[in-house]
Amino acid sequence: MEYIFECFFENTFDKITRNGLQDRSSRRDVLDHLNAVIGGCSDGQNMHTEEVARFAVLAAVRYHREKKSGNGDVCLMGKFHNILYIALRTCWDWGVRDSTVVVLLLEEIYSCEKTFERIFLGALFGPHAPHFIAGWRSDFRDQDENTRAMVYFLHHATSLGMQLPVWIARFEQERMVRFIDIPIESCGRSSPLRVALQASAPDLLLILLRYGAHPTPPDGGASVVHALLEKLTENGRNYVLQNVSCLQILLRTIPMIEMPYKPIIYSARRELFFEKYGRLLIDRIITKEQVYGVVSLRHLCRCRIRDLLRRNCQLPDGIDTLRLPRRLHRYIDLMEELEGPQKEDDDENNAALEKLQATGGAVSGARKRVHFAESKEEEQSSVDVEVAVEVVESLLLEERLPMEQQATMPGELPTVMEEDTADLAEEQLEMASQNDFAVVVEKPLAVEIISPMQMLLTAENSSGNSSNSDSDISNNEKAEQDSCICDNKNNDSNTLDKVRECIERQLS
Repeated sequence: MEYIFECFFENTFDKITRNGLQDRSSRRDVLDHLNAVIGGCSDGQNMHTEEVARFAVLAAVRYHREKKSGNGDVCLMGKFHNILYIALRTCWDWGVRDSTVVVLLLEEIYSCEKTFERIFLGALFGPHAPHFIAGWRSDFRDQDENTRAMVYFLHHATSLGMQLPVWIARFEQERMVRFIDIPIESCGRSSPLRVALQASAPDLLLILLRYGAHPTPPDGGASVVHALLEKLTENGRNYVLQNVSCLQILLRTIPMIEMPYKPIIYSARRELFFEKYGRLLIDRIITKEQVYGVVSLRHLCRCRIRDLLRRNCQLPDGIDTLRLPRRLHRYIDLMEELEGPQKEDDDENNAALEKLQATGGAVSGARKRVHFAESKEEEQSSVDVEVAVEVVESLLLEERLPMEQQATMPGELPTVMEEDTADLAEEQLEMASQNDFAVVVEKPLAVEIISPMQMLLTAENSSGNSSNSDSDISNNEKAEQDSCICDNKNNDSNTLDKVRECIERQLS
């Protein structure tokens, strides 16, 4: 089997000029012939096509090494190097599952190019953009196929913990960097994660982070979070949706947003951060807890678990081995966000409001208005933004009686319904107490103000009218009316205290 493919590469490449595989169409012609040989060997040897493709890839790697060693371990490039990309496409077409073979091919490519830009650029910018960036065309049909191929090679490289030496100019030394973080030469030696952020590609950013890309790339560049914040503030409050999505995805993988390290004084650092990005805090693009607050324990646990799995090269497959509910698996894998306690409190408040509307016959609806308030002292110091939430509830009557029916009839007590805010109701209560009024609360925010003097006059008028109209009223009934009036006088103070407690409970 190995001899068949060695003969194929020798005979085919002897007929091709040195730059004969420079264009994509020539590589596809050779690839079509190789696929035909793989299919024939699979039928003749009664072997699986994936196993036959594995032998073809190993034969291509040996051919490249022989030509390279014959030239003093210097790659001849041209057709002698492009054979590796024919083998790369063969791995993808036939689905070679042997990670050792795939990693061996990737290491052979890196030994000559010191980058994997021909794998990442097509997924980031499409199959045609690399021709203008690096002078070559992608071997995949479209961006979607190139993205799936990138995930395929990421899976095999991560499963074996593939790490390669990379020279970092900022640190002036070589460091071992994983396959997913190796810089792209034609993009200023930036990591694929940084290039995805610059291209405003949230879908590719999510793929890279899920497969273990470090949120702070080891390419020696500036912080990607601060670079993204600068990008969001370029056009004022005209935020690009893709950039906001990238920031939200990136914040899932880091505990907090690091403030500038200079100056050393913490308050000065906070002030400096707010001067630059205070607009993002006001517009809720980022939250105060993510900068200088206290983040949730759930988020800290996710970041810690992902760090441990990343060090062991177990992202994202290692998440399924955790003995946790499926929903938490998706949360750790950045595929789902769990609702926090604030959302649960809002749901409880909405449920309580619906219950109030159902039980209170006079309540027809409520309006909530939320606005952001910033104190003058904090605005001058530019230190913090306090978000004040003002909830104004307007309680309306479902059925309003005509004005003629609402007029006070003889013998009835006047009723005043307060439908404004709770503050106005409390002020009216204080005024009533000062005027020695008795207040009775019948419904939420609805108070009935009754004057004790009016109670006496009403009772005397009613007793006088009854005595004139009916001379048969007994003396016992008059005595009972007088006793009721006296009881009302004695209970005024007790009623006022009870009403205050009732309104305080409603306001709280």
